[in-house]
Amino acid sequence: MRYQQQNPEGALRIVFLHGSGGGPDTAFMDFFAEQSIALGAEVVRPDFPYWEKVRETGKPRPPNKMQALVDAIDELLNELQQDNKPLVLMGKSLGSRVMLRLADKYGAKAVIALGFPFHPPQKPEKSRHEELKMTQAPGLILQGTRDPFSKPLLKRAEQGQCVELPHNWQLQWLEGADHGFAATKTKAANTPKLWEQAADAIKEFIQ
Repeated sequence: MRYQQQNPEGALRIVFLHGSGGGPDTAFMDFFAEQSIALGAEVVRPDFPYWEKVRETGKPRPPNKMQALVDAIDELLNELQQDNKPLVLMGKSLGSRVMLRLADKYGAKAVIALGFPFHPPQKPEKSRHEELKMTQAPGLILQGTRDPFSKPLLKRAEQGQCVELPHNWQLQWLEGADHGFAATKTKAANTPKLWEQAADAIKEFIQ
């Protein structure tokens, strides 16, 4: 499996899983990897199997089935964690769903979801809320208020209804951010601020 390893001497290992459309080398992934390194962590960014094919062909491909994604990361973690280094799993969207299925197996000390896809856009009846119960590790979800994957959740919050999460999870909203934590075009200057806000929340959570 192809993966990037940065700051291997770091005392904490963060395995950072990419989303479905952007791969591990986007500006988003680069920024949060660099922020994690600044905290003294080792950062590992693997390619999901389908993304390896994207690299080879230069053509977009849909993600593999969930089990294939999980199996690939399971194999990587089994290799990496032979040293029992303290582990944090972090995922962007699809990557966060994959990490949930492996966190407890590898004793992750924390899990961080950047834009958890609670509901497929236009399908509020299809919820992935229950997937959060797959791990008992302390979890942080950072979610944009303009994220189409969490519209039903935000609507309940705006109506004053309690947003119920498993006891080990906390949710922090990023005001004005979309699924990639970007502001609107008219407020594009706010995007770096939103990324910094998210980075600060991650730092506070894992330190």
